[in-house]
Amino acid sequence: MDARERNKHNANVAEGLAEFADPIEFLYGEHERLRLCCEQLLQLADNLDAEDASEVAGSILVYMENELPLHIADEEEDLFPLLKRRSPQEDRVQSVIELLGQEHQEDVEIGRSLLEALRSIAAGTKPGDPRMFADYVRAFTMLQRRHHALENTVVLPLAYERFTSEDMTELSRRMAARRGMSDSG
Repeated sequence: MDARERNKHNANVAEGLAEFADPIEFLYGEHERLRLCCEQLLQLADNLDAEDASEVAGSILVYMENELPLHIADEEEDLFPLLKRRSPQEDRVQSVIELLGQEHQEDVEIGRSLLEALRSIAAGTKPGDPRMFADYVRAFTMLQRRHHALENTVVLPLAYERFTSEDMTELSRRMAARRGMSDSG
């Protein structure tokens, strides 16, 4: 890589890393993205005959296959363990984190069924059982609403309260690295 390419690469990495400057705010943003994805899923389940159904399904599919697993890893591998370490026993955060971990497993299980149906819709065909697809969409959406209400009102505010600046820097670094960004050029 020549100097000009290296400078462009470093500028792109710096821009990407800036997105993670406040990792907790980034997670709030991810929750909003998932909320919007759930809205699209509900609209899609209600109208599989929509003109843009395959395009919408393709967009949701890309998010659920690529971004959602990264978000879950951010929480399971970094946020939750760090919050457990930083919280005193009286916070009782352990039980909240265990519940959220169980819900992530439910996300994965329901998500598998959704992905199969979304692939069909993105390819221009209806899922094998449209009613079952709608049921999975409603279950997934309900789970996400409950899950993010708990994270947004309990977990993330507690993280802001408990994490040190070093914790925030390390969390940012790990989240960026998970997405292929690094400050080493």
